[in-house]
Amino acid sequence: MGFPAPENPLGGTFRSGNGYDGFGKEGPRVERARQDDADGGTPTDPQLRDGRGDHRSDDGRDGSVGSGANGFASGTGPASHDDDPGVREAQRMLRAAVAELRQEALFNFGEMTAVKLTAVLGQLLEHSELPRRYLETVRAVFAEPVGYRTAYKALEEPGAVLVLPREPGAGRTFTAHALLADLHLRTGARVGPLSFGGTARFPLRLLPREQNAGYLLDLPADEDETVAVSSDFGALLHDIQQTLKNRSSRLIVLTTPEQWQRIRGGAPEGVVPQLGKPDPVKVARTWLSAEAPELDTTRWLTDGRILELLAGQPPSDVLHTVGLILKSEQTKQIHWTKESATQEQVEADPDGFNARALSVVEARTDWREELLKWHKKPGRTDFQRNFLLVAALFRSATVAHVYVKAADLCGHFKTPLSLKGQVSPGVVELVDEIDADLDPANDTLDFGRPGWDDAVLSYFWIDRPAVRKTFLAWMAEAPTTKKKKTNEFLESFTTDDRLLLANRVGTFAVRWATRHRKPDPLEKIISAWHGDPVLWKTATELISAASLHPTMGRFIHELLLRWSKNREDAALPRLAVDVCAGEFGRLYTTKALLRLGYAAGSEDSGVQKSLHSAVRAIWSNPTARKALFNSIIDWCASDTNRLTSGRRSFAALATLTAGREGEAVPEPVLLQEGSEEDEFQPALKDLAVGWQTLLTPTDDDTVPAEALRLWMDAAHQRPNLSPLVFSVLREALDAPDPDLARRLRNRLNDLLYAWQPYPAPNADATRVRLRHELADLLAHDRSRAVAKYHPRVVGRSTETA
Repeated sequence: MGFPAPENPLGGTFRSGNGYDGFGKEGPRVERARQDDADGGTPTDPQLRDGRGDHRSDDGRDGSVGSGANGFASGTGPASHDDDPGVREAQRMLRAAVAELRQEALFNFGEMTAVKLTAVLGQLLEHSELPRRYLETVRAVFAEPVGYRTAYKALEEPGAVLVLPREPGAGRTFTAHALLADLHLRTGARVGPLSFGGTARFPLRLLPREQNAGYLLDLPADEDETVAVSSDFGALLHDIQQTLKNRSSRLIVLTTPEQWQRIRGGAPEGVVPQLGKPDPVKVARTWLSAEAPELDTTRWLTDGRILELLAGQPPSDVLHTVGLILKSEQTKQIHWTKESATQEQVEADPDGFNARALSVVEARTDWREELLKWHKKPGRTDFQRNFLLVAALFRSATVAHVYVKAADLCGHFKTPLSLKGQVSPGVVELVDEIDADLDPANDTLDFGRPGWDDAVLSYFWIDRPAVRKTFLAWMAEAPTTKKKKTNEFLESFTTDDRLLLANRVGTFAVRWATRHRKPDPLEKIISAWHGDPVLWKTATELISAASLHPTMGRFIHELLLRWSKNREDAALPRLAVDVCAGEFGRLYTTKALLRLGYAAGSEDSGVQKSLHSAVRAIWSNPTARKALFNSIIDWCASDTNRLTSGRRSFAALATLTAGREGEAVPEPVLLQEGSEEDEFQPALKDLAVGWQTLLTPTDDDTVPAEALRLWMDAAHQRPNLSPLVFSVLREALDAPDPDLARRLRNRLNDLLYAWQPYPAPNADATRVRLRHELADLLAHDRSRAVAKYHPRVVGRSTETA
């Protein structure tokens, strides 16, 4: 499609960071009267080519919302009784997609199964365009703001550039994805994100040559220690427009108001569309209708208590309320709200709607009054409190595991008890005490109250500040396998069980840390999971997703910078490097290089190994290569504490090969000539610095041998490369210290002999000749170092060997 993977990361079906900014904050569909005023058009627009019309109604309420292309439809009332199996399956798929989308918006991976989490996050790097299923889901839940239709008409023009200067979390990316969805559904254009690259100035060659495409460019946020975007970006948009026009393509740019003010100089007129503010009620109606078409949304969204909750709320809070409404509808009985109500209130609420509405209101206040009553109940024990806390943290875990872990937590709190025999309360009694329901089939607990589990955790954190550190340490180790003795109480504790717990613990820690701007929970988890490959992968995926999340991203970026400088706990810089090796490094290359530079000072072997992978990942972005290579050469300086990192990083590139079209044998990337005029090519003197570091004797002999093999093979198979290879290796031996020069020369000679021994049976004559040629040059260079060399003057030039 023209979205090469290294330059255009993402596009996964459900993408956290580059996709769901506030989920449609600018999203309500508007009444016809407001539309006339805003867009200056007729009340009704022609239907889209896929059959989806303008679903606005005269009374301002949304009608069905969906993509007619696949027969998806949803409404504010009960679902139609359609007996067509294909339609029912399409509707089921849409509801599932909307539910997953909402979970990602709220960063609520803890409600997903371990397998699903891996599947969702694993798609972040697998696509270079936004899949149709995702685009259809966006249009099923996006509520158009005032001015949206005008913005779309402008985008449809070949060469169009739209700039959305809004803060992250204000719905800018979701609005952009809705625009791209309409572009795809109407014109067939393939749409996807672009990486800004690793330079301050966006290179025009990053615009793919695809015809009829739509791109999304998220400008890197300015950072105190590095400015990612040049101040002439606005003026550059003229060239971008012309390039796109020649290819019948379009671009949407995401930036912040502050950044746009700095870079807007010289920008074309009309690139910033006038988009209105969202209506929280309409946003809620759209999501509820898409995920639960059988739900009577009118009853919910005309209730005064719910309207008061929604008033003035941003879309992320609206989605939180939507989730609570759906949870309350799924619950058979709302226990605590009915206990708190009078008999008259209960009798006046035969279908339980009033109780459900009250439960949503209570959930938005974290059930504080109800939890206080529960904790104050006479006779309440620490085992009961811990059982409630563990059940809330490990939702979806088996009750046997909750039971054992609750007893384990008692031990950490210095109130140990034994589960053997029948002295301590049993599972059935404890489940009754916390007013939960026990699923007899799955052996799991359900509180039956929306938002109750998160409220329990919040209450504990506020109520027990003296044991927070103890709880964090215990929580971080809970999914590990360190305490195998607990398994004797369990029926099973599989890898999937551990991942399920890790997802819940990890998402809680991420959400709490970003909400309170305190890294303690995350750092505890990262340290505890450092030695466990399964949990480490989960931690890396969660932090990576958080770094791309619209509202959490900025704080996570700060943490990654702080962790990259940490020298007390090797797990923290390693985590920062691993995240930089992923999509974060592709989308925010300049930021990633800064963090890698600090982490490079760590002498920990795990950090150094991760650095190797990160270097290769970032090299895949052509615009980042110059900054990356220059950083590595700086690390190779003899007077720096990053010499080990420089050696490993240069080795990562020296042993990296890439095949070109029509070539059977791959070539070292550092020797390749750029296909583009402005493509980066390392200077000979810098390559020599890298090789000198690589040849410096160490305990690790494998990498230099592999690198030399690849480079000498390249010189053998492509004779035009031999002068460059020979020049680099000769200059690498030019050390000011004679003893170092001798050791470097001996090392290189040993490696050359290993590459092609002679005499040897079946020796390749051309390889032997090549080796002798280089050896002779090295010997000549050595003689010049021993005896002063007098070059012979020929005209204006000086002859040198």
